[in-house]
Amino acid sequence: MNKQDLMRARNDAARFFEFTNISGSYRNCLRLSIANTKEHELKKFEICWELLKEGKQFLVEAKFASPYSGRPDIVVLDDHKIIEILCSEREKDCLEKSKKYPSLFELEMVKVNNI
Repeated sequence: MNKQDLMRARNDAARFFEFTNISGSYRNCLRLSIANTKEHELKKFEICWELLKEGKQFLVEAKFASPYSGRPDIVVLDDHKIIEILCSEREKDCLEKSKKYPSLFELEMVKVNNI
C-alpha cells in the first residue's frame, strides 16, 4: 500500500468517530480509565506500544458517531480493526456489542487474566 492509499484508509476509518476533545479522537494517544482494571489498562498500553513501533495509527476509547454506537478499546485505523480487551467482559457480550459497530471493521478480542 502506498503512502496515499494508507492515508486514505486511515481517514476512511476515522470518519466513523466523533471528533471532540473528550471523545478519544486523538490519534496515537493513550487514554486511561480507573473504571477499568489495572490489567486491562496495562494490556491496552502494551498493544498501543506495539502499534506505535509498527508505525500504525490508532484511536483509544473513541466514540462512534451516529448512527453507530459504542466506544471500542482500540481502533487500528491502518487495518480497519477494532481490538477489545476482555478482562471481566465475556466474549458473548463483546460480540453482541460489536453488532453496533460499522461493518468496515474487523473485531479482535484479546483476553487478559486478572493478576
